[in-house]
Amino acid sequence: MTTELDRWVKKQRIAVFHWTFERIGGGEILASYLGKALNCKVYCIGKSKLGFEDVTPYLPKYFRIFTRIMRKAEYLRNFEYLLWSSLDLEQIGDFDIIVTSGATPRAIVTPDYTMHVNYCHSPPRFLYDLWNFRRRVAKSSWRRFAINILGEWMRIWDYAVDVRVDYYFVNSEIIKHRLKKYLKRDSVVLYPPIEWEKYRVDESEDYVLFVSRLVKEKRVEEAIEACIRAGQRIVVAGTGILEDEIKRKYGNHSLVDIRGFVDEKEKIELLSRCRALIFPAVAEDFGITPLEALASGKPVIVDNTGFPPILLNKTGFVEQNGVFKICKGGIITRGNVANLTTAVKLVDRYNWDSEYLRNFAKQFDFEYFKVNLILHLKIWKEKFNKFKEGG
Repeated sequence: MTTELDRWVKKQRIAVFHWTFERIGGGEILASYLGKALNCKVYCIGKSKLGFEDVTPYLPKYFRIFTRIMRKAEYLRNFEYLLWSSLDLEQIGDFDIIVTSGATPRAIVTPDYTMHVNYCHSPPRFLYDLWNFRRRVAKSSWRRFAINILGEWMRIWDYAVDVRVDYYFVNSEIIKHRLKKYLKRDSVVLYPPIEWEKYRVDESEDYVLFVSRLVKEKRVEEAIEACIRAGQRIVVAGTGILEDEIKRKYGNHSLVDIRGFVDEKEKIELLSRCRALIFPAVAEDFGITPLEALASGKPVIVDNTGFPPILLNKTGFVEQNGVFKICKGGIITRGNVANLTTAVKLVDRYNWDSEYLRNFAKQFDFEYFKVNLILHLKIWKEKFNKFKEGG
């Protein structure tokens, strides 16, 4: 079956389009895996501030930049719809299939013979599920009024862009629900992959690990405070808008080790030797890091919203301990400092089966991702061709 799919995909002219590489996160890594699985180029409209040399472990050689814009104006991101819709796709290549990654590349207008598949990380959150939160944080009634007008306009634009997509992949059941609720579109869940074999289980050292972008919704400060209160050393790896603030506040604390950006080799080393991963992000769409921790045989402490608790539930139930749900893969709780502190202390009370966790994570390996990706593209392309031919 795999050989048949490989032969089929080699016959197709395919390209992947991702919104930018302004920073490296789960979406950018996923885009690179799409390119690797389909053996095609990945196009984007920006590049990492770190430079390609620093992010080589994440970015395969087939990345190509075709334009760069708005490097420091992320708040204008959705105006990229106009940039993508003005793109002359046929000047880049004559494609049978394009796979767009993220919200804004959906605006590409394709020839009628080109099938357009979108990998949806989430419908634009500030327009939909986080809309009321965004309005509440506005500092004036005039700003709230302007946000209302802009939001309605952007939702109309988003609906207009949505009809250009023929089929959708989504990264989790959470996003499948959002896509159906807000845009009334069906989709297929295709979990982001890991390269399972590169992770390993080593003897745990005395630190809890936090790996993520340093932004408010990831709750990095809550994770740090919880470990300090629990008397537990924490290693913080990642960059983001809170990096300078975190360094000023905790840089000299004896229990806090702030590493900043770490390359793939160091990340794997940190995962293999931590006592646990703490990942209290709010309503995370997927969250690749908890999966990487499980592949390293380590338990994970997660917030009870978003996909990470769904992931831990899949590992198997152990017991309910007040507001703490103990699974074979870790602890689910509320992401406030008090509960996270208790969860950090609870880690030592359970015998985590490292080999079980590692074997559980194998189902998310890249090879399974590749087969499912190509299989659905093949099925959809056959339907697309029949529709195009009036069948």
